[in-house]
Amino acid sequence: MKMNIKNHVRLVFITSLLMFSSCGDEFLNVSDPLVLSEGIFPQEVSDLEPIMVDIYGRLQETYYGTYMRLWPLMSHNRDHGYNGAQYNEFALIELNPNLSNVNNVWTRHYLAVGKCNEMLAVIEKISKKGGLTISQMNKLDEYEGQTLFMRAFNYFYLINLYGESPILTEADKNKMGVPLWDYAPDIINETYKPRATQGEVWDLIISDLKAAETLLNGVVFAEKARVNEWAVKSFLGKAYIFTLQWDKARDVLKDVIDNSGKQLVSYDILRNSFNGQNKFNGESIFEVNSTYDPLGGTSQFNTGADWMKGISVSYVDANGIEVCNGFGNFFIHDMTMPRYGFNSTATTTAEQKDPAYLAYSLQVRADKSVDPRLYVTAFQPYVDSINYIGNWRKIAKGRVESYNAETSKAWCIHKYSVIDRYWGDLNGWHGINMIVMRLAEVYLLYAEAQMHLNQTVVALEYVNKVHRRAYDMPVHTPSPFDYESLSARTKTLDPTDPLANDPLKYERWAEFGGEGVWWFDVRRFDLGQEEATYYQRVKGGVLEWRDTKYAMPISTTEMNANSQMIQNPGY
Repeated sequence: MKMNIKNHVRLVFITSLLMFSSCGDEFLNVSDPLVLSEGIFPQEVSDLEPIMVDIYGRLQETYYGTYMRLWPLMSHNRDHGYNGAQYNEFALIELNPNLSNVNNVWTRHYLAVGKCNEMLAVIEKISKKGGLTISQMNKLDEYEGQTLFMRAFNYFYLINLYGESPILTEADKNKMGVPLWDYAPDIINETYKPRATQGEVWDLIISDLKAAETLLNGVVFAEKARVNEWAVKSFLGKAYIFTLQWDKARDVLKDVIDNSGKQLVSYDILRNSFNGQNKFNGESIFEVNSTYDPLGGTSQFNTGADWMKGISVSYVDANGIEVCNGFGNFFIHDMTMPRYGFNSTATTTAEQKDPAYLAYSLQVRADKSVDPRLYVTAFQPYVDSINYIGNWRKIAKGRVESYNAETSKAWCIHKYSVIDRYWGDLNGWHGINMIVMRLAEVYLLYAEAQMHLNQTVVALEYVNKVHRRAYDMPVHTPSPFDYESLSARTKTLDPTDPLANDPLKYERWAEFGGEGVWWFDVRRFDLGQEEATYYQRVKGGVLEWRDTKYAMPISTTEMNANSQMIQNPGY
């Protein structure tokens, strides 16, 4: 019999619980080997911390393992230099159920959901025992709140990746979502479930977040990487936005803005917030923590992950030779630069080194006629520099492997690149945190809610707050760079660009470029065709759009294992 992924989740849980059982505990119920024995459950509040750490650890596997490789490719923020690891399929969004990463994304999220459900079951069991001190009960509430957030967090991505369609109307909530588990199955047969509706999945997400909001109210953790009430409220507001509940989104997001104590950091701090510097800064609301271990390490769960292998800069060494600081598979898509307002016509090395071109490049930075966030997202060859082992080196054209280097601009990626040491020195690991939610997104989500509530003046002001910071202007004071309306001309050079006269959407694209956010915006804004038309092609070929691409296919492994599973349309 083939094993459904949820069976795997359950078995993983059984294995993990063994470390908490006493020597005399039975592993399985002898009378029913498919039922967990009571003896293997953690018995005390103090037993729960390792499980909680494991739940957080799964964020590293999910985010570092897939998100920063795949989602920027799907949104065309990036292109790639050579075939392999299914990069072509994701860049073209030509996915099929047999791709390993299609299955990996599904598996990793459901493993995390399973671990959350198991943690909640243990919390309930310990709570029912009674005899707890106030301190222990508070600790249980903290664990429960964090776990509910994590379950909602994983379902948020499952529904946005595998749900039948984006939520464009209320009727879309009746379309196919993903299987729902809000409990840890006791028997294997309970792990075979049909797909819930999209509305049912969103209802669970919102319910979990609201419960977590109550449980974590006023809780302050010493560990900055822990989920607190402001992270919960930010994601609750985002869930309301994604489900068209504008008034509820407005209220909860305004609470975060007014009471979280968070502020937009300066442009200079922002530019250096994605490379291991400025961790947990004043704008950050939730980050996936990573610690660099110079000895390497053996697990993604306790040190920096190795997803950086393909995201490495090229530079000019002391001998004037252009070398790559790693594998360098990814680079900025050529259409990214003109969307930020940079007239990037130079493709060959000679053209990019041309004195007139370099003078233009420096001038547009000085007068801010190009959106400064281009230089948060990308390194410009022969203009920008990195500190490599104590010496400043000019950035070179990105290593593009089999890609035609002479016809590609090949600007290197800035966001989430290891820029201070050679890849070989890392032993496969780094210490860069992944910023999942920051105040700039709260501002723009709040603006979106206000726009839909016809409060355009308020909406425009919050769009402009984010815009001002990009130009290094005071955030709360009108500036010469402000948009005059929500339909004002943006920086993109192409007047037919779908973002040409939509500051709110443009700001989301420009602000979060390369952070794994834009693909989900493309989906919910129904911009698939427009974005394919703008970007035209990627390394793997011409971009062709079909609305069925908004949903990833359910993997063949899952389809074969679960007779109740129905495939997404188009696959």
